[in-house]
Amino acid sequence: MPLILITGSGRRIGKGLAIEFARKGWDVIFHYNKTQQGVEDARKFIEKNFTSKTYQFSLDLRQIQDISKTFEKAFKEFGVPDVLVNNAGIFPDKKEVGEIDEQLWDETLAINLKSYFFVSKIFSEYAKIGARIINIGSLGGIETWKGRVPYNISKAGVIQLTKSLAKELAPKIAVNCVSPGTILIPDEPNQIDSPLIPLTRIPMQRYGTIFDVFDAVYFFATCSNFITGQVIFVDGGYHLDRGL
Repeated sequence: MPLILITGSGRRIGKGLAIEFARKGWDVIFHYNKTQQGVEDARKFIEKNFTSKTYQFSLDLRQIQDISKTFEKAFKEFGVPDVLVNNAGIFPDKKEVGEIDEQLWDETLAINLKSYFFVSKIFSEYAKIGARIINIGSLGGIETWKGRVPYNISKAGVIQLTKSLAKELAPKIAVNCVSPGTILIPDEPNQIDSPLIPLTRIPMQRYGTIFDVFDAVYFFATCSNFITGQVIFVDGGYHLDRGL
């Protein structure tokens, strides 16, 4: 069975991706920080309904000094994944420029961007030829949402990191990015579900689901490794107004 590691897989998109990969017959390594219950619920669901094996480990990705030893231990215990999905992230409350302090700035970039690089770095040292890295970006990486400066910057960085790593890690590893728009997850609503984007601006006239995101991630996980350095916007065509 192919093996996938998804960071931040105890809730929302990460959790949904883990379940859908298991549905496809993949074994799954869950990473989480504070969402252990979500991971355990997902593992129970997978073990009840599918034949996939599941594993889990915990790490605060802000602790960069712990990434190497923790992921190395996980790879030795569970196996080296065929695919890494960098999904862990935060979406801070709106803040005007004058309200943004160093802690908010550092925490947002540490989780949303810095960890992506260092997790990818340690993965690349163990990965087999033909492995894949898939970064979860956001429309926020190309938008300038008011009150979201640290988030916008972090996700713009994810897009550029994807392209840089694609060049650096070729031909051994293909690196791509999936950037969702508004994704509604009814069982786990949060502030993102107070849509930033009105339906009238989405050509497909609906918001996205976890299945839409999964289709893009699964494509990058299984397509030719000649496809690298690419960004797919899962947004119902919203980005078309930007000429992208």
